[in-house]
Amino acid sequence: MSQLDFILELGVEEIPASYFGPAIAYIRERLAKELGARRLPYAKMEAWGGPRRLALGLWGLESLQPDVEEELIGPPLSAAYDANGNPTRAAMGFAKGQGVAVSDIFTIATPKGQYLATRRSLKGRPAGEILQEIVPAILGSLPFPKVMRWGQGDQQFARPVHWLLAVLGGEVLPLSFAGVKSGKVSFGHRFLHPGAVVITSPGEYQERLAETHVQVDFNARREMVLAEIGEAARKSNAELSVVLDEDLVAEVANLLEEPAAILGHFDSQFLDLPLAVSATAMKEHQRYFPVLDSQGRQAPYFVAVNNTRARDMEVVRRGHERVLRARLEDARFYYEDDKKVSLADRARDLERVVFHNLLGSYREKMERVSALAQALAQETAPERAKTVERAAFLAKCDLVTGVVKEFPSLQGVMGREYALADGEPPEVAEAIAEQYLPTRAGGALPQTPAGAVLAVADKLDTICGCFAVGLVPTGAADPLALRRGALGVILIFLARGWAFSLEPYIDRALASLPQPPKRPAREAKNEILDFFQARLKSHVLSQGVSADGAEAVLCLHGASPLAATRRALALEELKKREGFRDLAQTFKRVVNIIRKFGGKELALDPNLLDAEAEKNLLAEIALLESESGAMLAQGDFPTLLNRIVGLMGPVDAFFDDVLVDDPDPELKNARLALLNRASKLFELIADFSKISAVA
Repeated sequence: MSQLDFILELGVEEIPASYFGPAIAYIRERLAKELGARRLPYAKMEAWGGPRRLALGLWGLESLQPDVEEELIGPPLSAAYDANGNPTRAAMGFAKGQGVAVSDIFTIATPKGQYLATRRSLKGRPAGEILQEIVPAILGSLPFPKVMRWGQGDQQFARPVHWLLAVLGGEVLPLSFAGVKSGKVSFGHRFLHPGAVVITSPGEYQERLAETHVQVDFNARREMVLAEIGEAARKSNAELSVVLDEDLVAEVANLLEEPAAILGHFDSQFLDLPLAVSATAMKEHQRYFPVLDSQGRQAPYFVAVNNTRARDMEVVRRGHERVLRARLEDARFYYEDDKKVSLADRARDLERVVFHNLLGSYREKMERVSALAQALAQETAPERAKTVERAAFLAKCDLVTGVVKEFPSLQGVMGREYALADGEPPEVAEAIAEQYLPTRAGGALPQTPAGAVLAVADKLDTICGCFAVGLVPTGAADPLALRRGALGVILIFLARGWAFSLEPYIDRALASLPQPPKRPAREAKNEILDFFQARLKSHVLSQGVSADGAEAVLCLHGASPLAATRRALALEELKKREGFRDLAQTFKRVVNIIRKFGGKELALDPNLLDAEAEKNLLAEIALLESESGAMLAQGDFPTLLNRIVGLMGPVDAFFDDVLVDDPDPELKNARLALLNRASKLFELIADFSKISAVA
């Protein structure tokens, strides 16, 4: 069977930088899935793109599907024939639907019983025919945040489509998308090489476009951006270093086809602005890179990256400088105006800012967070209680400042700046800045005790409030970033070594919400606990814990992130030991007997136990009960687990020598109560019945 190469490129007007990465990933994943489902293998896949194109190449694509024979299951045998052995309408209908005679039907055994079945042969289809079906469907389902219509067509896409390159085995694959028919033609850089370029295979795609001043490989384009930035900084006589925000580098790389950087200058009077303000004005509005001097202080320079190298770059430089000056003038006006009112005096203005129409104003949120934070402080850092109280009072006040209204990403950051300017203690100011951490996956966590407490209180209030009024995240929507908030709480607990449970603080957060709630507190609480448990499960799985081990621990201890994680890791180590299967089976036997006969509420009368195996087991249980409290308090779960493992021998001896289901009801209840005490010790770690190693 022969193999073909395939190149696909969709040419569009400039796609927003944030759309590019997800679109490329979607095309790659969806095409791989569709080809796999259609039994069409390939040797290699590669995806490229830039602001004006999305592209994908396949090497070694089989030109034809293999022929296959598939088994089709019909009605159950019990419904296929009547009492005289004649086929029923169900059997005849199945045969007719598959185009075979009733005599060609046979019986197969399935997990559900005996069923009628038949076989049919499927002839392999050409690769081109399959691609003609799936490529337009994939392009039409790209998950862009926003789409548009243009011209007279009904097709929706991120930006208008201008060309479609589709070549299979050196020949145009006839396709049509958004009113554009496929061909062998792509186009180069909009200014440096606007003409057409013919491309016939994925192997030549990247090189041919590079000749037209278009770099389609993101990593190569990113390196070009970094090289250009470095070269621009080196051209200055001063010792300068550029602040390389990785997100901004990636965004710029996805905005350009061939980068050209230039060093610009701004008036030194703007150095009075905090670096966070001037840098944000540069990055968010103009996508410029701030520059530091040799002492690590802000320098009156910036780096701008352009999509082309103009004949007179001095004109380009002056243009960038003029635009940035206007942005810095605005930022300076807001900053100076903000300093006329202290942060504390802005607290009353929060009454007029709605957090959510079902959850009240930011003033109300501040009061809820303050109470929750002070309770957390008493448990984690009572010596910081006053700091937490003051930081919570000021935490949201910067939301009503001019700078934060202009640059929302500076919330918390400007709170710190204004708090310091007002003479607030540095630890209060730092907690205000840290309340929003982490701001993204893998982001920095609060480093101060007060900041950690405030961050957890703020996130818990938001999560509990949203769940209480029915604003639960869905697969497609999480506008208030509740998933990120829950994971942030978990990571802070782990980083700070907080071993206590979230549950009482969830209760407290729910109780402080505006009344009446939209749903019963118990219902909301259970969903919130499940929500946190799902995030915690993902985390412990990432630490190498198996799925069944995570489930066994979290179903009992999921409200305590640190303790649950330590239990899961200790259990995972135990699972690696030889003989773990026998151990887990013994524990499961105990649990199953209690579930079968009851015993959870039975009180043990030790005077009823007269067998040696019973007495030995009771003695071991009593000893471990007396020792377990200290191990739990210290979080020493490996030692506790090893001590619990030591119960296996006495439990096995008990089962060998004693009949639990004794005819004497008092003796039976005593033995059940004994096993119940043993099971409670097992549950200090996990529900062993959920371990998959147990048959």
